[in-house]
Amino acid sequence: MLYSLARLVLAPLLRLLCRPVVRGRGNVARRGAVILASNHLSFIDRIVIALLAPRPVHFLARDEYFADSGLKGALLRGFFTAFGRIPVDRRAHRGA
Repeated sequence: MLYSLARLVLAPLLRLLCRPVVRGRGNVARRGAVILASNHLSFIDRIVIALLAPRPVHFLARDEYFADSGLKGALLRGFFTAFGRIPVDRRAHRGA
């Protein structure tokens, strides 16, 4: 719900202020599995993709972000879960 609200509020703001050019958006299927691969030039890539993609986007995130304890850990877990992050164990060579 928080992710949907953020998209609803921030996407028009991003379009107004930054005027991003999106190419190939129509090639993203509306249903079913899709992999979006970014060239990852900047941290902002994931924010822009999440806001401007034609459907919700879920990113992989290090599982360490979900493992902290205490208030900080609970806040991080809540944030990453609310925005659809999927924990991945990158310590093993297969996870990396």
